[in-house]
Amino acid sequence: MATPTNDVISKQVGQREKVAAIYLDLEVARKSAPTTRGVKKPHRYRPRTIALREIRKYQKSTKLLIRKLLFQSLVREIAQDFK
Repeated sequence: MATPTNDVISKQVGQREKVAAIYLDLEVARKSAPTTRGVKKPHRYRPRTIALREIRKYQKSTKLLIRKLLFQSLVREIAQDFK
């Protein structure tokens, strides 16, 4: 494998310096630019988080989720199909 010549090395160093200067300019421009931050977005939960929280809530509770009379009439209606 051939070793790079001095011309190639100096060219690479020059390119690195150019790139560093560009990044430095960008950083200075970014820091000096006025901050135009808007209103902070409201917090949003991921879609499944709230659903899982609800599932846990209803599994813990002993409260009836369907009213007694409505459930009773539904059961009677279904039971008549089997008579």
